[in-house]
Amino acid sequence: MIQANDDKRHQAQTDDMQWGESWYFNCYDPQNKVAMFTRMGLYPNKGVANMAVLIAVDGREVYNRGWHNLPLPDGDIDTGISLGGVTYTAIELLKSYQLDFADDLTPLSFDLKWEALMPPHNAMEGRELNQATSFHLEQAGKITGVLKLRDREWQINGVGNRDHSTGSRNWAAFTHHELAWPVFDDGTALGIIRIHFEGGESADLCWAYTDDTLLPLSLEEFTTTLNDEGRATSAKVIAVDDKGQRYDIDCIRQAICHWPFDGYVLNEGAFEFRLPDGRIGYGLLELGCRLGSP
Repeated sequence: MIQANDDKRHQAQTDDMQWGESWYFNCYDPQNKVAMFTRMGLYPNKGVANMAVLIAVDGREVYNRGWHNLPLPDGDIDTGISLGGVTYTAIELLKSYQLDFADDLTPLSFDLKWEALMPPHNAMEGRELNQATSFHLEQAGKITGVLKLRDREWQINGVGNRDHSTGSRNWAAFTHHELAWPVFDDGTALGIIRIHFEGGESADLCWAYTDDTLLPLSLEEFTTTLNDEGRATSAKVIAVDDKGQRYDIDCIRQAICHWPFDGYVLNEGAFEFRLPDGRIGYGLLELGCRLGSP
């Protein structure tokens, strides 16, 4: 079982230069049509860190800050950790977090509170170690607060997921991956990741949270439709949980932001997710691809 201390900062468990630790939050507010993606990554063996804040409004990318090779920050998530203008602070570990950002030159700022809708889950639990990571805490939540961009202001009321990862992650070993993290209006949340590695192997990290129960989930299909720029316009995802519940999901693009990690590029998508029984959800649909791979 995940403990509160698991969400705090870790010492590197190896001298591997790829060992890293990251915290990530996303949000989509369907009423305001505002999407936010933010991440902080630490690489203690390299002595560097990176951060990103990506914002889209009305389906268009309006802000993109991704800074690499920053000095390692001081602090920890329980008392506040800051990098490149963004600060994450746990109000209560594993349950609620404060997210702050300020760029006075743009100007852009947000003051947001993330609150858990489910217990945290380690998607790597019980799985063999691979080049993706060794610990990947995932959790669905709701986000409220204020976002300001120049002369506009939004009262945010949306849903989103967070993750906290530790371990050796070799992005160069991935050819591509697909991810869907929908949060539905009845509280059902799904975590679906398929990672494709060099040599043709793949790993699925999938779960379903429904009726206050966390269940294993098996992915049957993840098909995306791409535009000429290689960004997803729609997707079809089919998965089945351990109780036999089938999730046949139509995924409809709301916004996408571009996010490079050197030779690996992420498309962070805010999507609407529709089930045949009428349930509607929102959340992340992420595609990643190694540059030079189809």
